Amino acid sequence: MILRDAARSDELALQDFDLGPQPTIWLSEISEILSGLIAWRDDETRADLDRRVVVADIRGEVVAVAAHELGEDDQHGPLPAERYLMVVAVRHDHRRDGIASTLAESVIADMQRNDVRYVHWLVYPTNLASIAFSRSVFPEANESYPPEDRPYARFVLLL
Repeated sequence: MILRDAARSDELALQDFDLGPQPTIWLSEISEILSGLIAWRDDETRADLDRRVVVADIRGEVVAVAAHELGEDDQHGPLPAERYLMVVAVRHDHRRDGIASTLAESVIADMQRNDVRYVHWLVYPTNLASIAFSRSVFPEANESYPPEDRPYARFVLLL
């Protein structure tokens, strides 16, 4: 498996990304995010957020993806020491292979090398697999349910 920055040529693979047959509110949301991920990253009006998309590539096929950007404050703008992990997704036929853990841990290690102090992400509370993943891979992350993030659970990991 190779972890690399997403290329424009990965756009079709992300649009057709197979999340599996289970129709859930969060899989629909993830599918929508993935279909516009390259355009999101390349949005020149938000270049200040340093948006990044990393893919896991096995034999030339995109099997997983993670995307993140700088955190942002309404008064101060982009925050260099904070990142928002928008999505980590693994193709349906590659789940339970440890790819999500490897990808998430690698992305967060890269953030740490770049002087990021904390990363946060949101998880739909009924997405029990993602909640379990967050708790097991990042047990030191703070889990909360602040009203401003409803209906999501917020995880914050200090680096």
